[in-house]
Amino acid sequence: MRNKKVKRIPYGLANYDRLVQQNCYYVDKTQYLGALEEAGNYLFFIRPRRFGKSLFLSVMEAYYDVFYKDRFEELFKGTGIYKKPTEERSSYLVLKFNFSMVDSDVDNVETSFLEQIQGTALSFIRKYSDHLLEDKDYFVRTIEKSRSASDILSKLVRLCRDSRQRLYVLIDEYDNFANTILSTTGKGAYKKLTHGAGFFRSFFSVLKGGTDGTDAPFSRLFLTGVSPVTLDDVTSGFNIGKNISLEPQFNHMLGFTRDDVYGMIEYYRANGLISHPTPDLLELMTGWYGNYLFTKRGLRPQPKKGAANAEDVRKKDDLRVFNSDMVLYFLDNYMPGRELPDDLIDRNVRIDYGKLRHLITVDKGAGKTINGNFNRLKEIIENGETSARLVKAFPLEELLDVDNFVSLLFYLGLLTIDSVRKDKVLLRIPNETVRRLYYDYIKKGYGETGVFDLDLSKYSDLMTDMAYDGKWQPLFEFITGRMRESMSLRDLITGEKSIQAFLNVYLGLSSLYIIHAEKEFNKGYADIVMEPFLARYEGIGYSYLLEIKYLRRERENLKENALLRQLIAGAEEQARSYSMDEKLLKKIDGTKLIKLVLIFAGHELLYIGEAV
Repeated sequence: MRNKKVKRIPYGLANYDRLVQQNCYYVDKTQYLGALEEAGNYLFFIRPRRFGKSLFLSVMEAYYDVFYKDRFEELFKGTGIYKKPTEERSSYLVLKFNFSMVDSDVDNVETSFLEQIQGTALSFIRKYSDHLLEDKDYFVRTIEKSRSASDILSKLVRLCRDSRQRLYVLIDEYDNFANTILSTTGKGAYKKLTHGAGFFRSFFSVLKGGTDGTDAPFSRLFLTGVSPVTLDDVTSGFNIGKNISLEPQFNHMLGFTRDDVYGMIEYYRANGLISHPTPDLLELMTGWYGNYLFTKRGLRPQPKKGAANAEDVRKKDDLRVFNSDMVLYFLDNYMPGRELPDDLIDRNVRIDYGKLRHLITVDKGAGKTINGNFNRLKEIIENGETSARLVKAFPLEELLDVDNFVSLLFYLGLLTIDSVRKDKVLLRIPNETVRRLYYDYIKKGYGETGVFDLDLSKYSDLMTDMAYDGKWQPLFEFITGRMRESMSLRDLITGEKSIQAFLNVYLGLSSLYIIHAEKEFNKGYADIVMEPFLARYEGIGYSYLLEIKYLRRERENLKENALLRQLIAGAEEQARSYSMDEKLLKKIDGTKLIKLVLIFAGHELLYIGEAV
């Protein structure tokens, strides 16, 4: 039976007070509070979804709020800040907004936003009644009657200024409902919200006004979100503060380090809740939830070709972090049965990132069409990487600019920093979770626009037969047959890389395999390796290595020519060479490796066969 003193996994818990009261495991981040004070008074911090932003703001609230002054020891004993608190501890009235609570339905959003601001303002006055002027009842009455969120905030600014109080304003998920409106309703509704006399823009104008002057009540301001787009739109550039998202000293402020995750595994192992070896779990979690890097400072510029030197690789590895929520999800689902979760990707993550489909499809008339961003996502899958100048902020109108769109993917956690190349940053897909989100985007993009669709039930059955019984022919006949039938797909297949990316997506829809593209083996790069996910499915008997070659359409009628035979022979030789690589043999762990050669002309398969 589980020891009641064992710390609980705080999955889904973003309230620090409750986390302490309920004896939850806490990865200490309090050492960053002093650094934030030194960084500036008005700060803006972006991190991907489910990266611990809400919990960190709750920590800040508990630390800075005068309301918690007498509970400092109870809340912070054992943390890094306890022995050396800063002078600003427990010295502010805290005004905290959570915009994720706003209804994002375009017909209800303004009313919901008003109610949230109104409710927060009234709660603030009740909470700090002893610190405010005696005539606060007047402010309560006017706030209750007000039909404008910006007017309510103006009243609160006046009350706190007249009461000579210092406030720390915390805004969690500032861009949540705006991003949802953009993704579900479109640019028109989004612009109405964030431009001109839009209520959201007006609110931020008042917010900025509360920071002006020597008697400004808003002494400190800290905003979190997932995208720099909204704030740039509502403020005409983030001129009310400093964006510290890429500063190296804050790279570890959210998320877990490798040491953090190792410590958690060992803690629960010591309490009898972990059965797998720690190195195995750590490797698995790194591959699915880790590898994020949010700073380019200190990385040495690397040439376009060739690996980074060993010292730089070590530095990047030390800097990389895990998505904290994904780690907590894994452990929370692992420990009851001491076995891997059925699904390594949290359903909530899929839902959150599913809102971003507007990045690749747009409404057009009665249906949807693929936009220019779709091709960029496809290119990222094709190449496994992309390079850009990271941009700190940009308006929606400039989203289609290459650097801006790639920067947005970085801020959303769909890309992460690999290395620096001259004045640009090389970015890669961070982990298997994000890679499968990409596959989902491409599949849904194809499906919603009528380009390509599959019967996923039949696909699943065929993939099972392929994994457990080595019956690969039916699956490839099914996928390539549908490819041949899709005339819309013809113009999207432009070469070997396009074919490879397409197969990456549709082979990667199954949880039975981890798909590796352009993986280096024996001084060459295998096109696709299907590594069986043996940690989850021990009975899989077969792994696959695919070599893909491509003929231009004008040569489609040359099925039996010497060029085709030459391509087949060359591909077979490559496949045999890769199959002897020790790293590959270790990955497939005793399963039978089937080496396949596929020759395409356009989007049609000319040849498929085993390399023996």
